[in-house]
Amino acid sequence: MFKRIQLRKAGITLPDLLAFVFFLGAFAAFIAVGRYWAGPSHSLPPIDLSLSSLPYAFFLSLSRIILAYTICLVSSLAVGYWAAHSKLAEMIIVPLIDIGQSVPALVYLPGLALTFLTIFPESRTGLEITAILTLYTGMAWNLMLAFYASIKTMPREYLDTIRAYGYGPLGIFLRLELPYSMNAIVWNSMMSVAGGWFFLTVCESFTVGNKSVSLVGLGSFMKVASDKGDYLALAAGGLLMVLVLIITDFFIWNPLVRWAERFQRMHSPGEEEDEEQALNFFAKSKRITNLIRRVRRRYAVRFYVRQRRGRRVKDRSGEIRAIGYSLLAVAAMTAVWGAFSVVRMLADVPSEDWFEIITGAGWTLFRVMMAVSLAGLIMVPLGLWLGRQPRLVKKMQPVIQVIAGFPAPMVFPLLTIALLKVGVPLSLGSIVLMMMCAQWYLLFNVMSGAASVPENLLEVARTSGMGSFDILRRVYFPATFSQIVTGLITAAGGAWNGCIVAEYIEFDKKVFTTPGLGAYIVKVSQAGSYNQLMAAVAVMIVVIVFGNRVFWAKLYALAESKYRLDG
Repeated sequence: MFKRIQLRKAGITLPDLLAFVFFLGAFAAFIAVGRYWAGPSHSLPPIDLSLSSLPYAFFLSLSRIILAYTICLVSSLAVGYWAAHSKLAEMIIVPLIDIGQSVPALVYLPGLALTFLTIFPESRTGLEITAILTLYTGMAWNLMLAFYASIKTMPREYLDTIRAYGYGPLGIFLRLELPYSMNAIVWNSMMSVAGGWFFLTVCESFTVGNKSVSLVGLGSFMKVASDKGDYLALAAGGLLMVLVLIITDFFIWNPLVRWAERFQRMHSPGEEEDEEQALNFFAKSKRITNLIRRVRRRYAVRFYVRQRRGRRVKDRSGEIRAIGYSLLAVAAMTAVWGAFSVVRMLADVPSEDWFEIITGAGWTLFRVMMAVSLAGLIMVPLGLWLGRQPRLVKKMQPVIQVIAGFPAPMVFPLLTIALLKVGVPLSLGSIVLMMMCAQWYLLFNVMSGAASVPENLLEVARTSGMGSFDILRRVYFPATFSQIVTGLITAAGGAWNGCIVAEYIEFDKKVFTTPGLGAYIVKVSQAGSYNQLMAAVAVMIVVIVFGNRVFWAKLYALAESKYRLDG
């Protein structure tokens, strides 16, 4: 009782205590991760399949996911903003994003590993940075495209209004572009983190030259358990993954989705809002809310508004533009140097390998097209329907998170065995597996778009006597066209990325494979044949760039010109 009275007199509440415990735990976790990183790279601890090692393995995997997502969020906002506001940057960045999301994560590993092992030869820091950046390559692209598409399709009258109040570029970004895109950012963040968990095994267990590397983590734990056929360890790892995804959804994603709904264009003041317990709990803390208010009052006018108190704040847009052009120049010079290096590597590839690569690219392209088409037929209608059912989505969200984030090496072998038993060969079954890699990008983007359809459009449609099908066809589909295009592009990237785990599967010391570019990439990567690996990546990039120029770029232009929500 005495302690409770003393805490009340000091103005300390339970949210304050929990926030303090959180930051203290984060500091302790930072020290623990630093100790593991500082260990010698030549003597990695073996992967222990005992159940007692699971918490520590999960802790290290979670630290990698958090660091990769932090880098992903910051870079996605910067790159998406740059591409949306610069025609030159847009011409370069959008095709690069399409290439980056389509190239399998396994392709980035050798170059990243060799680079950072050279910089950090003694400690595990180089290996950890390699794993984190490889996770980043599987998380960032859909978030970049979503933010870019949101800005490009923003109604022009919104920009005219906020500029009339004297807001500068930073103010427009923080008070309009970021809130307007918040729904897409949150939903695509969920997909990015789920994608990180999905490809965790590839990033924690890999081969560099003739050396096999297995970092301690949940992905390596399940990879080794899968290779050894240890079903108890697999079940324990899967159960832990399910619990983590459910807890993460309840304490992080569900509150963020509810919070992002406040920025939706469809929301009206008189509409009832669902109370979000997690947000309301921490809102009770006077110390946290007062700190946020103090920061806003101190910096809002200083950084948001271009003109105040009769004097004009210095416009730094020219300096920012100069920095952007300098970065593009550096990137162009790096690309030229890389192109010469690639040409030298491709010249040493035998003709029989070229035939296998081109044939495999044709098979994989066919599977990608089929996977994206099937995903579109299923997920576009489902996403449009779920986007208008917020209470149902709130209940189904944990289930979607678990299915979307479950690691591929645990799911794909079981599905492959089931498909083979019913007579479906892997050459066709891999289409189903690639669709599983692609469908969630499409579903999350369509749900985000459908949830943001203005309510006044729906009221006008109902008043004019439209039925459900007509509303879906003439209101929802045009209003969410931009998100559908973004979802299809990221779904295609997910299918290309997933070809390495759909066309080449290892389980219980058995290998299931089918002709394709993904299987070829895994084979030459394990053999350390980097010339053949570069040839396969070059062919994949040519196919992706051709598809972007011929198909996706035209759809984006159509979304920006015809299906923009202007008043």
